[in-house]
Amino acid sequence: MISEFLPAVFLGLILSFTIGPVFFTILEISVSKGFKAAVFFNLGVVFSEIVFFAIAYASTSSLLESIQENPSWKVLGGVLLTFYAVVTLFGMYQNKEKTEDFSFDNDKASPNLFKNVIRGFLLNIINFAVLVFWILIVANYGPEFKETKYKLVIFFSVIVGTYFSIDLGKIYLAQQLKKSLTKKVISKIKVAVNSIILIIGLVLIFKGFME
Repeated sequence: MISEFLPAVFLGLILSFTIGPVFFTILEISVSKGFKAAVFFNLGVVFSEIVFFAIAYASTSSLLESIQENPSWKVLGGVLLTFYAVVTLFGMYQNKEKTEDFSFDNDKASPNLFKNVIRGFLLNIINFAVLVFWILIVANYGPEFKETKYKLVIFFSVIVGTYFSIDLGKIYLAQQLKKSLTKKVISKIKVAVNSIILIIGLVLIFKGFME
């Protein structure tokens, strides 16, 4: 029975190390806002994965074909990612004068944990590539668990559990790196991360219009 769920561990590793907006943002939040803020951001991502799994379970192949054949999905995803990055960068520019008050002390910083959950949820939910990932998972492994549907839920739980565990390790490593960083370097990391998200969004828009 355990062997049935070994592929789920591998898929969780792929999901965790997929280079995308969430990957970079988790590291940036861990460095700039602390371990707890990054964990709650990651919880928001997990909630969005649950939503995606539910959508994939209900729709499977029909929605996958729609996403693959209709370039407007890429344009929409690109616009949302671009909007997110522009708003974040603009907010950083507005708060530039307040950087002197930045503190490495996570207790003093008192990050808004609920806000980080929402941020993680929204950043992942606008990434349609993740939805495609879950549709493919359900389409490929769903038939194997047709007679015992609860096993598909366990399969999903193992993927997400592996993903979350690996991300906790990434957050911890980022925290160790944080000790050697200055406020100026952290600010540059935040700009770089959101610039990457902006580029990803623009590339998706370009691909959508070219198809």
